Formats: sequence, structure tokens, C-alpha cells
Amino acid sequence: MPGPLAAVRELTPRTRIVLGVNAVNSFGGGLVLPFLWIYLSEVRGLPAWVPSSTLAVQAATAVVGGLLWGALLDRFTPRTTVPVVMAVAGAGTALYAQATGAVTAMVAAVVYGFGISGVGTVLRFLYAGAASARERQLAYSADYAVFNAMTGLGVLAGGAVASLDTGSRAARFAALYLADGATFWLAGAALFWLLPRAVEAAGAGGGDGVQSTGRRGYREVLTQRHIGALLGALTLCSLVSYGQFRSGLPGYLTRDGAVGAGGVSGAFAVNIVVAVVAQVLLAERLGRIRRSTVLAVSGATWAVAWALVLAAGEQRGGSALGLALAGVVLLSVGEALVFPVVTSLLNDLAPEAIRGRVNALLSVAVSTGSVAGPALAGATLPVADGIALVAVLVFACLAVVAVAVRLRTTLGAAADLPAVDGEQSTAEAEEDRAVATPEPAPAAA
Repeated sequence: MPGPLAAVRELTPRTRIVLGVNAVNSFGGGLVLPFLWIYLSEVRGLPAWVPSSTLAVQAATAVVGGLLWGALLDRFTPRTTVPVVMAVAGAGTALYAQATGAVTAMVAAVVYGFGISGVGTVLRFLYAGAASARERQLAYSADYAVFNAMTGLGVLAGGAVASLDTGSRAARFAALYLADGATFWLAGAALFWLLPRAVEAAGAGGGDGVQSTGRRGYREVLTQRHIGALLGALTLCSLVSYGQFRSGLPGYLTRDGAVGAGGVSGAFAVNIVVAVVAQVLLAERLGRIRRSTVLAVSGATWAVAWALVLAAGEQRGGSALGLALAGVVLLSVGEALVFPVVTSLLNDLAPEAIRGRVNALLSVAVSTGSVAGPALAGATLPVADGIALVAVLVFACLAVVAVAVRLRTTLGAAADLPAVDGEQSTAEAEEDRAVATPEPAPAAA
């Protein structure tokens, strides 16, 4: 069986170009990822309500913006939409460099939230233009690994810059936000020049004009078979994983001193490392496993993970830390398995005319779970010493398993086991290329 590097080499140049662009973007995002609250409250000296409101406004704007970008992707070609998305996201994060008051911080939050909501949507849309279901799944898996790895490197670089003694602290943080903005602008410019050759030639549609209008809106998306159920399952997946890493997990583990701040920081590092390693080792192999099986295994894995976290909260010292890290490893493996696979499945099921809106709703589902996670943690952590929170999360994990079991009986083989369809598509593509490539003309005598 080919190794992970061989799997990456299977990707077309078009897909590798988009991966490279996202690597730069992810590094820029990592530069500022941990710092917004610190920057607005400590560096700019704004009251605590400003960073909290800024994050809320940013999240709400992202939901609304994502829906708009999805509709535009179904109406216009990527070369028209993608550079605009990148330009708006870059402008938003760069505005934070000038956020010296509440008004400027809120303006930055609106612009950035509106822009960043489209970045993930357009990148997934571009990967969906792959030649086969197999390549699509490999692309989403590689993207997940690249995002985590480059974001982690960005966090390290951003921390190093923030801790320098050169210049004022405000100037250093402003430079980080401007650098993040520059990565979006570079990505938009690169894709603008490369899309005509690297993406649209792959069949993403049309010239520089209008694609399918898709004017029936998002109701058309939700009435497609399986898509609504998958989006609901994805929301639960985000709720029990992404949505708890910055809220329920540290809140539960530290409430009675089971794990200290250093242990929580270590858990975050473990999450990034395990997610990247799991993708590198498993990306190619996932194409040989039924997607419904991957979804069910992820739900079951998360249920066990939260049981371990529950046990960790009842311990102290090394035992608590060991159980907590074991739970984090399982949570991270589940993330690495399920999100690329479900993303690929949704894009395989989506007709071309509504693919932009499907990817927009995918972004909304992940964002909803991430936003609902802290709200759930805040409401349930005080109940029964946090046991209520873990019980709700385990129940949600089992609901994911139930959806997966149901899908296994209703999904067709081509959708549930992409390797079969991918191999056929690859063979057909090779045959098409052979037909389309004429024999070289004989040299003149």
C-alpha cells in the first residue's frame, strides 16, 4: 500500500497549488490565533467587554457571511469569487492592527468575520473540483494536516515575535496582524493568476462569467438526500470536539485542580501533534474504509475519550494528567478521521449547481458546534460537578454513531467506499488524457 508521501504525489498540480496557498494562509492565521483577547485587553487596554463582544460579533458575522459566499460560488466562477474572499479576510485581520478603541475593534470583527467565513468555503469548493472521489478525499485529508501543522508553526512564530524586546508591544502585535492580512492578499493574488490554468481547466465550470444560478436558495440544499443528516452529524461532531477544547475540557479538568494550567497547555500541544500525525499516517488508508464506518468509529472514539476525561476529573496528579492526555489523543484521532471524510462525502453527494452552498453550510455546521460548545459548557459545568456536561457529550457522540449506522444502510457503494469509484474515475481520466493527447507528428525528412 502506498505511503503518505506517495498519496500526496497522487494529487494533481491544481490540488497541490491550493494546498500550498492554504499552507501560507494557515501560517498567517497561527501568528495571531491565541492573541486577540490579550491584544485588545492587555496591549490596547480596552475593557473586558470589548474582546468578548468582538469575538461574538466575529462569530455571528461569519455565519451570515458564509451563507452569502456559498451562494456567490454557485453563481460566479471561482476566479471571480476567491480573490474577493481573500481580500476581505485580509482587510479584516489587518484592521485589528489599528484597533485602538471599541469601535475600530468591532469594525475589524465585522469585516474579518465576513471574510474568514468564506475562506474555508472557497478552499473546500476548489478541492471539490478534483478528478475523482479518491483524490477529493486525499485532498481534504492533506488540507487538514497542512492546516494543523502550519497553524502550529504560526503560533510558535507569533509567540516568538510577541515576546521580543524590540519596539513597543503594540507595534509587535500590530505587525503580526498585518502579516496575517498579507498572507490572505498573497493567497488571493496567487489564486487569481493560477485559477484559469489550474482550477477551471479541471471542470469547475465556465469561463469568467456566470455559472449555474442556483436561485432556489438553501432549501434546495437541505432537501438533497443525506445532506441534511450529514450536516446535523457534523454539527454534533464539532460540538463534542472543537467546541469543547477551549471551554468544557479545561473548565472540567481545572475546576477542582485535577489538572493545572501546564497540563491544559500540554493537552493543546498534543491535540495539534496527534491530528497531524494521524492524517499523515491514515490519509491514504481512509479511502479503503467505508465512510459510514469512519463516522461511527469517530463517534465511539469520542465517547470513550469523554469517559476518560470524566475519570481524569476524579483523580489528581499524574493519574489525572495521564487520563486527560489519553482522552485528548482519542479526541484528536476522531477529529483527524471524521472531518476530512465527511467533507469529502458531502462534496461527492452535492450536485455541481449547489456545491458552493453545501460547503457554506458545512462551514456553518462546524461554526455552530464551535459556538454552541462554550455555551453548553457554561450551562452544564456547574451541574453535578461537571458530570452533566460529560453525559450530554457522550450522548451526542452516540447520536453520531446512530447517524452513521443509518447511513451505512442507505448510502450507495460509490459514495460510502470512494476507493472503488476513485479507481474507476482515475482509469477513465487516464483514458481521456490518452485520447486527448495526439501522437507526435513525424519529423520532416
